[in-house]
Amino acid sequence: MSKLSTTEVIGTASALVSLVAIFSTVATLGVPSGVQRFLGRSFSEQKIHESNALVRSSLVLVTIGILGCIVAIIIAKDFFHNTFSIDDSLMLIAIALIGSTSTYNLFRSIIIASLKTKMLPIITLMATSARIGVGIILVLMGTGALGITIGFTLFPILASVLLFITIISILRPRNYKPEANPAYPFKDTLSSSLANWIPALITTVGSQLGTIVVFGTKGASHAGIYFIAFSIFTAISAATSVLLLVAYPALSAMNDGRKRFTWRIIKMSLMVTIPISSSIIFYSKDIMQLFGQAYVEGSFSLQLLLLSALPTVITSGVNSLIYSRGNYRQVLSIGLASSIPRTLLYFVLVPLYGSSGAAISYTLGSIVGFAASILLARMIGLQIFWKDLLLILILPSGLGLGLSYVGINYLAGIPITFVASYALFLKMRIVTRNDVQESMSILPSKIANPILRILNVVAKKLNKLY
Repeated sequence: MSKLSTTEVIGTASALVSLVAIFSTVATLGVPSGVQRFLGRSFSEQKIHESNALVRSSLVLVTIGILGCIVAIIIAKDFFHNTFSIDDSLMLIAIALIGSTSTYNLFRSIIIASLKTKMLPIITLMATSARIGVGIILVLMGTGALGITIGFTLFPILASVLLFITIISILRPRNYKPEANPAYPFKDTLSSSLANWIPALITTVGSQLGTIVVFGTKGASHAGIYFIAFSIFTAISAATSVLLLVAYPALSAMNDGRKRFTWRIIKMSLMVTIPISSSIIFYSKDIMQLFGQAYVEGSFSLQLLLLSALPTVITSGVNSLIYSRGNYRQVLSIGLASSIPRTLLYFVLVPLYGSSGAAISYTLGSIVGFAASILLARMIGLQIFWKDLLLILILPSGLGLGLSYVGINYLAGIPITFVASYALFLKMRIVTRNDVQESMSILPSKIANPILRILNVVAKKLNKLY
């Protein structure tokens, strides 16, 4: 879209999307994460009657949250129109996006909890293709920010429909007698969800507020540039957090070995994250230039955001472990530790430094949250192997720096950094056979088995002790 429209159009659409992200978090009431703790166990024990009851209660709670947000938006209609220049058409799209995004997040969490994620990448690809295609057509028709947001809304709507069909097949009745008390899933789901909702809301506000503050203080153009940089960082984080997302329901169903399993998931996630983020840090101008010459000035913001990759992964891993144990106060403390300083700094640094100020605020918040998560990890006995962490950080960073310094083109430099980093990880036994096998065990066999076969063949050639 950045190639087909101006930074101002991107900035207006990004401000609306950021607002929707906050309202969507409010609407879900924390249910997508809260219900996973119980669904993970009920699915693993094959208690379909209990899973059905939990899904029904979750749908009711999220529907109540969506209706509450719609009422709030209608009441505050004049405020949004005057502050963010949102007209009636954009307001309707925002409402549709809030409802569909909240529903999509719930359905997606149910699929992940079931560990039957075979259809998830297919559904995501189909919905993403439709979003891009429709968005491009509408922007070419001159619809501007409205066209972008309509295309954006198509993704959660289409994905929700396809996920719903998948969920029906998973929860199909199999000759059982209902045993669950109707009050049971509501009570447990609501208590668990609300415990996660506050830190999740704080985290979302801390993440999305940067674009909104840049939009309000520096204008739509600066907001568009920052949003592109933040979206690249978010895409990397999303792509590398797959193991952590799938690991949460598995952790909730475990009785033993949670800490060892958590560390292995953190390590494997970092091995995906750090080579990508390290290489892009040194080629940030080339990456931002792909979106247009006007976006090159956002390269420094991208570099700053990517510095938070390592602390973000570790914090997420520790948070998943703590939440799976039901320690809700500790979950809240991690959320507050990262989001409060981040939010406060937005209002101080963005007026002074624009999008760079937003990136600095975000990264500093991530570092504070990281420090809090390390303290909590010590309290619960989660061992962090610092030697492995340093090697996972230093090796890809050194490769990325060296390749960019000698002038290797980014089209070659990024893949070389990624492949060479993995070769070194295997050669130096930073990653072991047990790390790979246990981490891959939570993925569908049709995805995990081909990856394992390739890794095992390569690893044995690089290290006979693998």
